[in-house]
Amino acid sequence: IMAVHALRVILAKPKKPPVPLRSVNAAVNTSVQSAAVAQESATAAISQTEWPYVSLLVAAKNEAQVIETLVESLQQLDYPADRYDLWFINDNSTDETPQILDCLAQRYPNLNVIHRGPDAKGGKSGALNLVWPKTKGELIAVFDADAQVSPDLLRYVVPMFDPAQKGGSTGAVQVRKAIANADTNFWTRGQKAEMALDCYMQQRRISVGGSGELRGNGQFVRRQAIAQCGGWNEETITDDLDLTIQLHLKQWDIGLLFTPAVGEEGVTGAIALWHQRNRWAEGGFQRYLDYWRQLAKNRLGWQKSLDML
Repeated sequence: IMAVHALRVILAKPKKPPVPLRSVNAAVNTSVQSAAVAQESATAAISQTEWPYVSLLVAAKNEAQVIETLVESLQQLDYPADRYDLWFINDNSTDETPQILDCLAQRYPNLNVIHRGPDAKGGKSGALNLVWPKTKGELIAVFDADAQVSPDLLRYVVPMFDPAQKGGSTGAVQVRKAIANADTNFWTRGQKAEMALDCYMQQRRISVGGSGELRGNGQFVRRQAIAQCGGWNEETITDDLDLTIQLHLKQWDIGLLFTPAVGEEGVTGAIALWHQRNRWAEGGFQRYLDYWRQLAKNRLGWQKSLDML
């Protein structure tokens, strides 16, 4: 059975991604665009009032070296400035992260900064649960503090969400993760290959009706879907894998955007990599222990249950 399913996955052809939204700067750049690109921009054009509002969340702990770079890049997104906002949670940092964020908040009106003290619980999940009810985004995105985000990311992600009012079932989209420091050493090159294989398998699992998975950094979740799940589980080790199971149990699908990718720093040492993968493995097994009753009752449906098995 597993051999047949593996063959189905390997031979599957992923669906073509939808046409991205037009560039906000299309009018300015029309003179330098090729005729084909201009035609594509016109085809994808929609009125600004129909652009869904997106709230971007980042939980940061002792990220003084990279936090300003991420804020600056998110401010340069090719998306209407009044249709997205930023929420950064300082999770009891002991370095200069709080001061940097407060300074940036004075410079950028759409940057909201929340500080968590030493008594805060729940880790990253607790930080996200503190903030997401305060947001107004129809889509909620989560990034790591070391994320490297392409300016046109939102224009490609948003069309992946089929309209919920028309029976759309896409509750979340995971953006492909790329290792930004892949040339550092053997370990980072291995992680680059691993991410490429993971993306290949995810695309084909989704195309045969299997269960797509979230990977934390670069994940977009529909507000309606996260509300049905009651937010992020604060008792889990891996919040992204836990939310994956919850979304599928609520009959939501998870899509995958291949390009543009979200960059992140790969682990450069063997010991650090070992500890990271131990945590991922423990969290991966924990979700089966937490939700085995629902899984045993085939709440996912046969296709996703077989794929997950």
